[in-house]
Amino acid sequence: MSKKLKFVGDISVLLFFAAMIIMAPTATADTKVKIGGTFVNIDESIVFTGSLDNKWETEKYQGVFEADYAYKAEDGDQTINKFKTSGKLIKSLNDKHYVIGVTSYDYDEFRTNNDRIVMGAGHGYKILRTDKHKASIENSVAYLKSNANSEPILRSSLWYSFKMSEGVSFTNKLLWESGDDDYTRNETSFDYSLTDNVTIGLKNVYTKDPIEYSIFNITLGVKF
Repeated sequence: MSKKLKFVGDISVLLFFAAMIIMAPTATADTKVKIGGTFVNIDESIVFTGSLDNKWETEKYQGVFEADYAYKAEDGDQTINKFKTSGKLIKSLNDKHYVIGVTSYDYDEFRTNNDRIVMGAGHGYKILRTDKHKASIENSVAYLKSNANSEPILRSSLWYSFKMSEGVSFTNKLLWESGDDDYTRNETSFDYSLTDNVTIGLKNVYTKDPIEYSIFNITLGVKF
């Protein structure tokens, strides 16, 4: 990808995130930070992960911002160095249907197309909303810019959460993107609330882009 194309893509993503941040102060917001890892292991590997999730809501709009980082070293050699951030702007049409604008940027040191920028728009549907269960599916048309190729793609994501009991929750987020190299990401987590603001949990993130990773760790989270 040319430097000019990469610069334009980076500016577009930054402008989208800036718009979300500007709107957030007037909204009801919820932020979660998690760190996790395994630092003592039989195969002498070190895994570190960090994530930031921010959600805000106004009378007409909702916004979601997520950032994730993963690092792994085995026998002193670095094997994973990945970063992903994404933003989503939601406008409800009725109780079930909504429209979305999405953008994401992810970097993988060991992938041929190190940088991926995706921007698109589409439709979301709330499959289930109860006290214990929530599920949504979203489909969108987007454009991918990377240093390997640039092309229109299709995106589909399925999100499900289950409040298993008071203080225990299960969440699964699945994302698939088409293209010359299909992109798949599935995040599964169990969380237990120690207090209203502190959680511990188990988390596994599987990605194929086209390199396959499955990163499992224990997490400590803070909500504010």
